[in-house]
Formats: sequence, structure tokens, C-alpha cells
Amino acid sequence: MKLPPMQQEILRAAAAFATVERYQGALPRRQALLYSKKDLAALEEAGLLERIKLSYPCGRTMAGWRLTEAGRLELPQAETPEEPELMPEHLRILNDVYHYSRLSTFRGMMPGDVARRQCDKDDLEDLFNHGYLLRIRVKNDGKAKGWVVSNKGLAALRRRQEQDGTPAAPA
Repeated sequence: MKLPPMQQEILRAAAAFATVERYQGALPRRQALLYSKKDLAALEEAGLLERIKLSYPCGRTMAGWRLTEAGRLELPQAETPEEPELMPEHLRILNDVYHYSRLSTFRGMMPGDVARRQCDKDDLEDLFNHGYLLRIRVKNDGKAKGWVVSNKGLAALRRRQEQDGTPAAPA
């Protein structure tokens, strides 16, 4: 089945959220507001997305869409060439952000104020604009802003680890 470009974009977005533990692998409803309800409904009817609603013991609920197995098979294959090699300072920043996000003290992210102190602002923006980093805002007991490494960034760290055998990201 040939999907329109916008529906392909929705599937890509749902696939990107599939590994985010915070959202239980679902594209949250508030993120899906960027897309047409008609396109979301069409993907649901085709069996490529399933609507979910999660309820937590604290009373919080989250609604969204999860990619089905048929949806995974329909994902457009990446037709982009291999990413260029990142500069050493970019790899260092990715590694730092990754390790900060593993510390529970920092709520699964590198806090924005720490990033401003330790990293060049232009390098952070370059990594963000090229899809290696994601901005994150947490609203729980307090508000926090920071950075997390995207799947693309994790892949770059893994490539670096394979090349030089240095510890970077998990396998």
C-alpha cells in the first residue's frame, strides 16, 4: 500500500516514540496535534496505528497512538546516504548528554543549565538541528528543561564505539 507523505511522516513519528519509556512507546496525543485527525483516523482504520489510553496508579492518564506490527512493516525505508562523520567535540557532547541522562538525579536528561556551562551553545544547536539531540521539558514536581540523545545520536555513538572501542552508548 502506498501511503501519502503526511501519513508516512506520522508513522515515522510513532516509530520515534516507540522507544521512549516515558510515553510507554506511544505517540502522545499532544504530539499528534501536529497532524491531521483525518490522517490519524485513516492510519487507525488501516491497522497501522492503534489508539491507546494509559492510566497510572496516581490517577494520571495518557492517550496516544502506538505503532502496530503492520505499521512497522509499512514504515518507509531510509533513503538517505550514510551520515557524515561527526567532529570530536560533537561526539564528546553526545557522550556527555547520554551519560547525564542515565543519572536518576537529573530525571533522565542533561539539564539545560549544565549543558550551557559545559557545552558550546552553537554545537548544541547544530546537534539539535541535525537530529542528534532532542530538547525535553519535564513538568512533574517541578519544571525542568534539558537535552536527551535521539536514536540518531545513539547510532553515531555506537559507530564511534565500534570504530575505536571506546565506551559510549549501550549496544
